[in-house]
Amino acid sequence: MRLKHLFVEFLKSRGIECISTNSRKVLGEDPIAYIARNFVSGKFRIFEGQGRFSFDLDGNRIDACRYVAWKSREGIGREEIEDRLGDFPYLVVDCSLAGLHSEKELRSLKKQVNWTLRVVREFMWDERYVVAGMDTGTSAQHFPSVEDFLDQVRPGKVILLDPGAEEEFRGENADCYIIGGIVDKTGNKRGTTALIYERLVKNGYSVERRKILLRGDVIGVPDRINHIAEIVLRAVMDGTSVEEAILSVQSRKIARWRLRKEIVKNSEKIKRNSRSFRVIRKSFFEDVKTWLNVELEDFYRCASDMGIIVVDVDFNPAKIFNVCG
Repeated sequence: MRLKHLFVEFLKSRGIECISTNSRKVLGEDPIAYIARNFVSGKFRIFEGQGRFSFDLDGNRIDACRYVAWKSREGIGREEIEDRLGDFPYLVVDCSLAGLHSEKELRSLKKQVNWTLRVVREFMWDERYVVAGMDTGTSAQHFPSVEDFLDQVRPGKVILLDPGAEEEFRGENADCYIIGGIVDKTGNKRGTTALIYERLVKNGYSVERRKILLRGDVIGVPDRINHIAEIVLRAVMDGTSVEEAILSVQSRKIARWRLRKEIVKNSEKIKRNSRSFRVIRKSFFEDVKTWLNVELEDFYRCASDMGIIVVDVDFNPAKIFNVCG
C-alpha cells in the first residue's frame, strides 16, 4: 500500500471526503501523494478551512472543500497516523564506493540518486529515503555510512539488492532495502556490490542478498538506481510481480540487449548448398513482446545486427531467401 492510499483511508475514517491546500506545488504532481507526504512529514496539519486548491480523494480538482491541509499548530496531525507509518520500509543507497567512479560516472551517480527521491515520493515520503556516504543536497536522510544508519534505526530484515547474489528477489517484504550506489560505464565494476555485503557482514550486520531477474537472467533488468528502486517498491508496495515491475520501467535500449540474447537462443541453424544460416521465426516476436519493451523494428534490427534471418512461420528451408520484412 502506498502512503497516499493509507492517507485516503485515514481521511475517510474521519469522514473527510475531500482535501484542499494552499501550496501551488500540489499542481505539479499527484495531489493526494503530495499532501499525504507533507502531512506525515509534519509540515501540514488538517483542519476546517478552505485552501486555494481543492481535490476529491481520487485526486480530481474540485471547486471547494471545507478541509484544508496546511501549516498550523492546530488540527489533525501526523501523530494520529503514527502507528501505521512503521509499516513502510527504508530505501537506502550506499554511496561508499563513489571514489571508484570517474567524473562522468560520478555525475551520473548523483543524478540517479537524486532521481530516486522522486520515485520514493510516489510511494512513501522523504524520511524513508536514506543516502549514505554522499551529500545530495536533497531532503533525503543522510548518514556517513550505512552502518551509522543501521545502528541508529535498527531495522529488522535488511535486503541488499545485488546482481551477483545467489538468491532471487521475488518481492519479499523487508524493513530496509539497500541499493549499491554504483554506476559502471566502463565495465570494470562487475561484482562491486558484493564488497558492500562483505563489509556489512564483517562489521556484524545481518543482511540478505537478492538479485533481480527477468525470466532467469539479469540481462534486460534496468540497472539505474532509480529504476531498481521503482522495481522494488512496485513489487513490495503495489503487490505487482517483479516481472511487471521491470516492464514498467524498462527502456527499449535495455530491452534490446535481452532481445539479442533471446533471438540467438531461439534461432535455428540450417544449411543450403553447403552454406550455413541462422533463422528466427517472425512469430517469436509475438511471444517476446509480452515481457520486453520492444517493437517489431527492434526485432528486425537486432536480428540483422547478428546476421540472423527473419522468416515466416511456415518457411521452407529450400526458399530461405524469401525472408520477411
